[in-house]
Amino acid sequence: MLKQIVAFCQKHRLFSYNDHILLACSGGPDSLCMVHIFIRLAAAYNLTVSVAHVEHGIRGRASVQDAAFVKDFCQKNNLPFYLKKVNAISYAEKNKLSVEAAARILRYSFLQQTATVLHCTSIAIAHHRGDQAETILMHMIRGAGTKGLSGINPRTNNIIRPLLNCTRSQIKSYCSQYNLVFRTDTTNYDTNYTRNSIRLKLLPFLHKYNPNIEETLCRTASLIAEENDFITTYADDVYKSIVIKKNNRLLLPLPEFTKQHIAIKRQTLRAAISDLCNNTIDIENIHIDNILSLAAKAKTGSSLNLPHNIIVIIEYNNLVLTIAEKSSQKMEIEPISINTAGTTTLPFLLGSISAITVNSYEGQKDRRLCYIDTDKICGKLIIRSRKNGDFFYPKGLNGRKKIKNLLIDNKIPREQRSKIPLLCDQKGIIWVVGIQQDQRYFPQSSSTNIIQLTLNTQNSK
Repeated sequence: MLKQIVAFCQKHRLFSYNDHILLACSGGPDSLCMVHIFIRLAAAYNLTVSVAHVEHGIRGRASVQDAAFVKDFCQKNNLPFYLKKVNAISYAEKNKLSVEAAARILRYSFLQQTATVLHCTSIAIAHHRGDQAETILMHMIRGAGTKGLSGINPRTNNIIRPLLNCTRSQIKSYCSQYNLVFRTDTTNYDTNYTRNSIRLKLLPFLHKYNPNIEETLCRTASLIAEENDFITTYADDVYKSIVIKKNNRLLLPLPEFTKQHIAIKRQTLRAAISDLCNNTIDIENIHIDNILSLAAKAKTGSSLNLPHNIIVIIEYNNLVLTIAEKSSQKMEIEPISINTAGTTTLPFLLGSISAITVNSYEGQKDRRLCYIDTDKICGKLIIRSRKNGDFFYPKGLNGRKKIKNLLIDNKIPREQRSKIPLLCDQKGIIWVVGIQQDQRYFPQSSSTNIIQLTLNTQNSK
């Protein structure tokens, strides 16, 4: 069995010479076997090994005895031992979790903290082939994609699972061979827990159809994992090649996105969400399906909301993912007066507008410039956000046009339209700043009083 474990660890590069490995030990047969294995491997590979145990407080006196047992085992074998006592039941109630989920979170949190303090290269968990089979069945029953059906990986970041290729019977035979007396967790026989029910009821039933069901499930998971790895790698390359990042917005061009295979589309979306939020927790297949449906319709302005305040929007030829701003509905420009002989700073880091008197305006077609015959101005000049029904008379066009339609034509995202400054007087809109000005205020050949307004931004040349 030792050779089998070493070969498995070498295949998946689970440890190297001189590593410091933190071993998670509950006191049961699996983890006790793992600790004993690494005691034997330590000298051959110059490993430093430490042991950690979390006393969850779930089983009262039995939990305390488990902790004492592991501590005693470590002392007898000269192993550094680290213990953490937690209240999983209280944590579960406070965070609205199952006790099982709460215990897992607290356990991994302590393991990671301890590994950081000790500068460990990895944390070893005693998952075995039986755990793998149970996990695959759990994911299958609940519904999962290729990632879920891949089961448990031999390595997940700094978590390694050196016994993942070993069976329960092998582990128990090993304990018997080396006279390892282990603790028994009675909750492992409580079929109210889904995993226990699968282990004690479903797997024995499936054995009737396939005596090697655990091996078969693990082999299938391994094949799916290889295919999932290919899909993930390929989709990540696609994502990196097409994504456009602008602040907290990710733009996926629809022409490039929609031509991808459906499997690549799904993984690309998960890559985008992970990029935006650093994880894909709570993102389920139904959410991905909804995004794909939105992208297929490609209706500009349509949107949907996802967990973590993610908003997905169709903007012309782009599928946009962004994080909603809590105050986005209030991001409007309060009316401010324009200095006609100096510079006025705009809100929301939009830049500034400078005003000077000029004699000529011929040949100027820069959108950042606006020329006004001051004799046509009625009252003071102000900057404000757009209002429903706003319209103006665009220079170069006949008739009037709604500001909303102008912004749509210029492909201004919906959530940014309220931030576009409008220069107005008492009669109406003079300039949609940086986009278009009203022809009624533009100087004529007879105009004698002319001002030039210039929009200054970080991107100004």
